[in-house]
Amino acid sequence: MATQDDVNAKLASAFRQSQQKQAKMEQSLNEMFSLLKSMGTAPKWIEDIPGKRSPYFAPIDITLAASSTSRVSGTHNVSTDGPFVCTAVAAFFQRTNGAYSGVWGPATAYDGRINTASQQHGYCFIFDQPHIASFDIEIIDRGGDRNWQNSAIASAVFAPQAGGFYILPAAHLFGRNSVIEVYVTPGVSIAQTAKVQIILAGYKIVQGQVYQP
Repeated sequence: MATQDDVNAKLASAFRQSQQKQAKMEQSLNEMFSLLKSMGTAPKWIEDIPGKRSPYFAPIDITLAASSTSRVSGTHNVSTDGPFVCTAVAAFFQRTNGAYSGVWGPATAYDGRINTASQQHGYCFIFDQPHIASFDIEIIDRGGDRNWQNSAIASAVFAPQAGGFYILPAAHLFGRNSVIEVYVTPGVSIAQTAKVQIILAGYKIVQGQVYQP
């Protein structure tokens, strides 16, 4: 037969277990409250992120080999001082060898032709030598969960003469330490080595509450 001490011990044990369960429930409620509170104050739009806006450009240079249509890439590392909000993308082409080496041009061969250097007439658009090349572009945020597009886009999108834009509007938040990667695939091989420069323009968010998407 159980003594009074045994009964008291069982009651004390049950009471301690009840207190432990109550403490766990209070901890869970506090965690849920903290999560709900953070959700209420988290930025809903890019414009809501607190901090100072500082103009920022992310140029990515990609070298194209002569007589090649290989897919090549370049990268840009986003620094740790704050996320980068991209608002626009632009693309340019430059020969790095041969006639007109070093001269920047638009990013497509659409309506862009020059005279040969031997004719010494400078720029013109009535001769048959393509100054620039057509290529496909892919933009990737390595820190994101998906690519910007599910297939490459044509460089003609950056040519107003072809119905495109010199600067293509875009809105994307690259987090701190993100790596921006751009792939370029020439549509046709070019006679000289060349360089494509993709520029992502926007602003960094600095000197404020550190926000990481």
